[in-house]
Amino acid sequence: MSSSADHFDADHFDADDVAALFGRAAPTYDTVIPFFTSFGDRLVAKADLAPGSRVLDAGCGRGATLLPASVAVGITGRVVGIDLSEEMVALLGEELEAAGVDNSTVRRGDAQALDIDDASFDVVLSQMVLHLLPEPETAAAGFFRVLVPGGRCVASVPSGAPGWDFLGPVFAKFGARAVRPMAVPHREGFDLPAILRGAGFEIVGEEQVEIEFTFADEQAWWDWGWSNGIRALYEILSPEDLEEMRAEAFAAVAGLRTPDGIPLAQRVHLVVASRPMG
Repeated sequence: MSSSADHFDADHFDADDVAALFGRAAPTYDTVIPFFTSFGDRLVAKADLAPGSRVLDAGCGRGATLLPASVAVGITGRVVGIDLSEEMVALLGEELEAAGVDNSTVRRGDAQALDIDDASFDVVLSQMVLHLLPEPETAAAGFFRVLVPGGRCVASVPSGAPGWDFLGPVFAKFGARAVRPMAVPHREGFDLPAILRGAGFEIVGEEQVEIEFTFADEQAWWDWGWSNGIRALYEILSPEDLEEMRAEAFAAVAGLRTPDGIPLAQRVHLVVASRPMG
């Protein structure tokens, strides 16, 4: 299921607007279903982090990749998380302190303008971030720059939700009624390997990772949308249109109901890239 609709005006797209959107989502981020946490675990497993590694988590959010990475690198390793959302950074910082995680830090930072020394990290992680950026090519070039020769970038972007295509027409119908531009872009067929190759990386592995989640009911699905980037669509509608869209979406989603709830199979494209030694 896409996180937005076909209503994106590139002239109005601003990274700070995206950060503000996710800041509003931060208090309930990943609380309805363990969405980013589940994919974060898979991404970190794919990264195969060695003890002692220096890791940058670009667009760390609430720590879905940073937290498992901090375990994987051990007490001799270091994980630095950056995110443009002040709210995400503050909440993750509180969680790190409460959990006594002392090999990881988090700070506000822009993935498109990394204030980080050249060749200072062994691995860059970036979960479901690049497709949200105004200039993903610039971010990828920054990832390349801060890695040591031979270092790896492990990144992912959403690549669909099998069986949920029926929502596309509903979202498109109401997206056309938007009262203002949407904060995040809708990019069909985002080519993550091409973005990374363009920055100088060599692609050493890629896969489609699919995980199935279950919503208790239609309201849980709706609440989940408010807790992530889908709220970008909800926020650009008038109250009347939002309520009308909710009713139509509920009617459509109800068709997926099983005795256990409403299943969501979500797929992401996960890519492992390497900075050449030369």
